[in-house]
Amino acid sequence: MRKDSRIFARNDMRLDIALASRFPELSRRKARELIAAGRVLVNQRPVRIASRDVSDSDEIAFVEESPNIALIAITDEWLAVDKPAGMPTQPPRDRSVRSLEELLRIEYREIYLVHRLDTPASGVVLFARTRAAAAKFSELFASSAIRKIYVAIVNGTIEGEMKIDSPIAGREALTIVRPLDGSRVEVEIKTGRTHQIRIHLASIGHPIAGDRRYGGPKAERLMLHAWKLEHPTVGTLEAPLPW
Repeated sequence: MRKDSRIFARNDMRLDIALASRFPELSRRKARELIAAGRVLVNQRPVRIASRDVSDSDEIAFVEESPNIALIAITDEWLAVDKPAGMPTQPPRDRSVRSLEELLRIEYREIYLVHRLDTPASGVVLFARTRAAAAKFSELFASSAIRKIYVAIVNGTIEGEMKIDSPIAGREALTIVRPLDGSRVEVEIKTGRTHQIRIHLASIGHPIAGDRRYGGPKAERLMLHAWKLEHPTVGTLEAPLPW
């Protein structure tokens, strides 16, 4: 179970006092425990000093228990995780919701987001752990050098491989779709436009199940999973199929 929130503290108030005063269910001792565990975020970054002063311009949030985020692989330069469906990759406008990026900072301190997944989707997300690695991976993703493979469940069946080469918001977009079994397909994207897979599959009459925005049939969630990332610098990073 995860519990998170945010507060805006008064000037010159210790962090542990600010937490305990805002949340009646938290004793000051519990507040100090959360801080020591790195589960208190000040301006989206973990703080482990209970005596740190906070002001009314500081955003403060806490995560009582860390969610189960599966680690796929980790090195000194990068880490890859399996993002749960429904969790935003980066901080959303609704600041009562903790993002994958913020939650990973609790454990790994400095991480750098180099690509994103739609909030309803699940699967592999790669983070850099140094500024130099962030610059390198950002360039690799921007140039489409990293192979990105997804699995989706769509409306109807697709009989053979298809290439969808149609612009999105005036920009080039290329998607390759390969049938697996039944309504399940493998999808490889050669570009990284917003909602690219969802838009392209809907455009050929096979919207993704659970995709209400683009006319998909009802499902318990958006049936889109980032299955693999492949490149010589990271090898093959794979998130097990959820269905």
